[in-house]
Amino acid sequence: MFSTKVTGKIIFAHCVLVLLAANANANLLTNGSFETGAFVNQGNVTMVLNLGSTAITGWTVVADQLAWIDAGNPWGLSAQDGTRFLDLTAYPTGAPFGGISQNIATIVGQEYELSFYLGTYTQRWGGPPVSVSASAGSASQTFTVSTTSTTSTWSPFTMNFTATAPTTAVTLIGSAGYQYIGVDNVSVVGLGGSPVPEPGSYALGLSGLGFLVAAGCRKLRRKLF
Repeated sequence: MFSTKVTGKIIFAHCVLVLLAANANANLLTNGSFETGAFVNQGNVTMVLNLGSTAITGWTVVADQLAWIDAGNPWGLSAQDGTRFLDLTAYPTGAPFGGISQNIATIVGQEYELSFYLGTYTQRWGGPPVSVSASAGSASQTFTVSTTSTTSTWSPFTMNFTATAPTTAVTLIGSAGYQYIGVDNVSVVGLGGSPVPEPGSYALGLSGLGFLVAAGCRKLRRKLF
C-alpha cells in the first residue's frame, strides 16, 4: 500500500499534468464565439457593425460592414456555439463582404491551428458557393461550402499556420455568398506542445498555475483522506 505522503505526491503530479494539458489546448483568441461586447439590438435582434468597429470584445471589423446576430432573430438562423454569431454580408446583397481580425501573442516558429465554423442557409439566403478567406502568420486559404443547405447549417474548417512574428493577426473575411455568410466559434491553439509565454507572463503563469494546483489538490486530498 502507498503511504499517505506518496499518494499525496502522486495526486499533485496528476494535477499538474491535467492543468498543463488544459493550458496547451486553451483558445488563444478572446471571445471566439462573439458572445460578449457592446451589443445593441437595432431591430431583428441584429446589430450592424461598420468597418473599424471594436464593439465585439477582442475583435476589429475589417474589409466592410457585417451583422452581429443574436438568438431569436427572424432569419431562421442559429449560432453554432452560444447565442450570437456573425453574418459577413450584413443587410446588402453580395460583395463587398465584411470580416474580423484579432491580434494574438505568438512564438516565432511555433505552429498553430486556426479553426472556425462557416454558416450557410443556401435554400433561403443564396449560394452555394459560400466562402470565407482566412489568413494568419505564414498561411492564407479560402474555405468553401459548395452544397445546398435547407436549414441553418454550420461546417467546420481548420488551417495550420506558423507564426512569423511575436504578434499574429488572425483574419476571416467573406469571399463568396449572397445574403448570408455565417462565422462562429473561432479558435487558435498551439500545436506540438504549449507555446512558451513571454518571461513576465511566464512568472505570472507559474504563480497562477501553482494556485490552481494547490487548490485542486486540496480538494482531492479531502476526498481521498
